[in-house]
Amino acid sequence: MATTQERPTQTTTGASWLSPAQLRTLEAVCEALIPAVPPPPGEGDPHGFYARTASDLGVAQLMAEALGQQSSQTQADFKQLLDLLGSPLAGLLLLGRPRSFPRMSLAARQAALRRMSTHALAKMRQGFQGLKRLAAAVFYTATGPDGLNPNWPAIGYTPAPPPPTPEAAPKRIRTLPVAGDLTLTADVVIVGSGAGGGLMAAELAAAGKDVLVLEKGGYYNEADFTGREGEMMRQLFLRRGLLTTADLGMVVQAGSCLGGGTVVNWSTSLRTPPDVLEEWEREHGLTGATSADHQLGFAVAERRLGVTTADSEPNPNNAALQHGCQELGYDWRRIPRNASECWQRCGACGFGCPYGRKQSTMLTFLQDAHDRGARFVVRCTVERVLIEAGRAVGVEGWAPDDATGARRKVMVRAPLVVVAAGSVESPALLLRSGLTNPNIGLHLRLHPVVAVGGLYREPIESWKGSPQTVLSDQFARLRGGYGIRFEVMPAHPGLLALAVPWEDGQDHKRQMARVAHQASLIVLTRDTGEGSITLDKQGDPVIHYWPNALDRAHLTRGLREITRIILSGGGIGVTHLFNPKLTLETENGRPGAVPEAQLQRFLGEIERRGIERNRVLLGTAHQMGTCRFGGAAREAVADPYGEVYGARGLFIADASGFPTASGVNPMLSIYGLAYRVAQRVKAG
Repeated sequence: MATTQERPTQTTTGASWLSPAQLRTLEAVCEALIPAVPPPPGEGDPHGFYARTASDLGVAQLMAEALGQQSSQTQADFKQLLDLLGSPLAGLLLLGRPRSFPRMSLAARQAALRRMSTHALAKMRQGFQGLKRLAAAVFYTATGPDGLNPNWPAIGYTPAPPPPTPEAAPKRIRTLPVAGDLTLTADVVIVGSGAGGGLMAAELAAAGKDVLVLEKGGYYNEADFTGREGEMMRQLFLRRGLLTTADLGMVVQAGSCLGGGTVVNWSTSLRTPPDVLEEWEREHGLTGATSADHQLGFAVAERRLGVTTADSEPNPNNAALQHGCQELGYDWRRIPRNASECWQRCGACGFGCPYGRKQSTMLTFLQDAHDRGARFVVRCTVERVLIEAGRAVGVEGWAPDDATGARRKVMVRAPLVVVAAGSVESPALLLRSGLTNPNIGLHLRLHPVVAVGGLYREPIESWKGSPQTVLSDQFARLRGGYGIRFEVMPAHPGLLALAVPWEDGQDHKRQMARVAHQASLIVLTRDTGEGSITLDKQGDPVIHYWPNALDRAHLTRGLREITRIILSGGGIGVTHLFNPKLTLETENGRPGAVPEAQLQRFLGEIERRGIERNRVLLGTAHQMGTCRFGGAAREAVADPYGEVYGARGLFIADASGFPTASGVNPMLSIYGLAYRVAQRVKAG
């Protein structure tokens, strides 16, 4: 039986976890990253944007408060960095003169930060990115009592319209109250409520089983979806939106709320490609992956979610990709989506749909399960699966008291346990439960993504309209079934500020002042390499991942091709997310006007720089593997129908079960995999 020791509380509130000296150092860093600067020649500053500093918005304090909600290890690492920067050693290492950050001039602090951003020591680059990303994001997402950020008018950002009132959009799923310790029984307990957990709940409830769903995040619906980036990231995303790989090399986005990633994804609904299913069946023993029965899972999901291309008209952000591909003769197509009647009226889809047009799991399969009697506990952290004599018998964890916030124990006895907590949390749960299969946590795939900014004469406003409606798979098979796809991403001020390269305060603000004219195109690679999930001292998951040489080469190829796509489609500038910054602008601001020799030099510089840790920003919103299905325990965690080897009655039903990367946005792939697991569970 697994251990049942209590895990310590990991979070603090406010900035009290930092010493006064550490907070002063953080303030000095933030003021150097975002200082007051003169406006460009010939321009005024009607919104006070160039004069505004990080301290004017209390950025250092807000950063401290955000990090106070992270793990004790994250806090310890951050304090160690501040202690270094607060000592004379910082100046010696970065500028050759022994002086601490608080004692440096503004110019010297900016020079030191530039040196950090490109330093030969990986830890220095990592430290810079940790500081710059969070400070910049906070500066553009912090809101006042009116719900607005004072920088938005200067960068052309218009916030999403307010959501409906709670009376107009009542919560239709009842959750169990937590007013003390809970001891519950069920036929099946499901950990996680995203695509996999939601479909499992609906299928099993329809089969007459007593279903209990435990969700780590909270329950938010249309009335809660304000579209405010900072607020929604904290409420709807794992680690409050601050999840990264251990070395900060990749920003990781994962939903954590009732409905999981289906609430915050961009509606892209693509079936697993046939050649990927064939690979899973041939090479990994995923019996029946190419069968009509497996295809039925896709059809069931598409029908319930209303997947169609009827509302896939491109906004200017997507049109930038389409036009560039058309000019080059590259394949492109409209993306089927589980949303309808959007009419380009919003754009904050990644923070929940206030109109109820995106058919998330919350609105579909979870509602179906609820209507058939399924029960739900939200804000419930499951610590371990209970295993007796080689069989799962339930789970235990905790949830905060509704009134006091105090931890209350949650104990569930059930003969069937379904783990659908995602590829980060699912392996962590199995590891905490004492399971010893060496594959648990291995074979992590992330679909590494690198973004490129394309500058256009006309406004793009990448935060408006349907987020992802066009893709190109022109280079999807560079080596067998592995290669790159081109898509776009919606980008709001915090994400834009986090991503744009930083050279000094003035350059940063000049870049941000023109983001309304910038399209955000992305290169996504189906990764051949792997990473892993381990546990830290508190039992929380840690992500270890960096793309291998082949995947880095594919991403570099993608950067070169995206440059051509932007310029061919009418772009007047290209910005790559390297440190130091790498940009190309056309002659006299004329669309596409770049001499061939200049273009070749630029493409050669992309190749020379390549993909290096914390020298170029990578991200991911697709976590896969870590509890993969397969034909034998020596190479997989679960059998071809999701039952965990060595633990009868314990099933996996999320993207962690993928044998390899799906190659496409994984939502429908998860539904397909979960459907096959549900049929096995129902068959007994």
